[in-house]
Amino acid sequence: MKESRLLQARQLRKTGSNNHVGARNGAPVALLLLVLAVAILWVPNFATTGNIRNVLVQSVPLLLTTVGQTLVIITAGIDLSVGEVVTLSAILASGLMQPGYPGAPAAVAACLLAGVLVGGANAFMIGRLNLPPFLATLATMFCLQGVNLYLRPVPGGFVPPEFRAIVTAQVGMVPVAPVIALLLLGVLALHFSRSRFGLQAYAVGGDEGRARLSGVSTSRVKLAVYAASGVLASIAGLFLAARTGTGDPNIGSTYVFDSITATVLGGASLLGGRGSLWGALASALVLAILANVLNLLGVVTYWQWIIRGVILVLAVAGYSVLELRERGAANVFDALSKRFKRQAGQSAS
Repeated sequence: MKESRLLQARQLRKTGSNNHVGARNGAPVALLLLVLAVAILWVPNFATTGNIRNVLVQSVPLLLTTVGQTLVIITAGIDLSVGEVVTLSAILASGLMQPGYPGAPAAVAACLLAGVLVGGANAFMIGRLNLPPFLATLATMFCLQGVNLYLRPVPGGFVPPEFRAIVTAQVGMVPVAPVIALLLLGVLALHFSRSRFGLQAYAVGGDEGRARLSGVSTSRVKLAVYAASGVLASIAGLFLAARTGTGDPNIGSTYVFDSITATVLGGASLLGGRGSLWGALASALVLAILANVLNLLGVVTYWQWIIRGVILVLAVAGYSVLELRERGAANVFDALSKRFKRQAGQSAS
């Protein structure tokens, strides 16, 4: 009887924890469905074919940067340089694709290499020099701001129509780029949730010391996630350059805040060890829809920024309450487990 009660306590603890995790992962999808339903029913002109296509196209850079940011935050890091990597990629693309320069293939390779190098530099400072992720990526952000302004003080450059046509292609009324981005990022999310590397990333974010003692190469995990963040931001920059046809030194400035907001809204903890790429994708779409709705309603820019800030605060506060409840439930189940063990020991004696 005592052993049965002990097993019940363990099962209660496991079930309670899983219920909270399910709530954390299911909330972004529920929020996406709610926002989409409200927009369709009550926002004029939202449900038109042209506007839906516009929302999907505009969401691509945010989807890319949010997934990269989520990978980093799961390992208890943060990437404040992501917006400047987006800008650097757009500037390199618009410069190297000009007539007389190497052209599109070399430009794409240069952008991806830049993303890897920036991510590698961030990982080196964090993993080898033991700098806090906030300070390391903040320093990188400042350096890249200077580089971007040096390379392109004002908007300019050139992106050939052929490259723009590839990125902005449509099949009927359906834009190809958002569909491909969602499919590829969905495959990445599925692989990450089931792979050994994904488990290692969560372990590093949950307790880096224990992960290291368990044989996880924490420096390699950090290198991989920061490099992935850099590459995804570079692809976002290429996409923006193709859409605008030029390079703008401010084109990526909003993606730091937006990617962090979407990551937190998607269920990730800024303390690391928690998060879902599926939640990140859903939350990025929520922010893209919200931005579109606010524009359709004529909300001025400063109010849009205030609303974004409120969303971030509410998301952090909501998940903090959920985490406290989860810890409280775990403590209750621990107490029950210890009590049943003690009673079992007394009966045996």
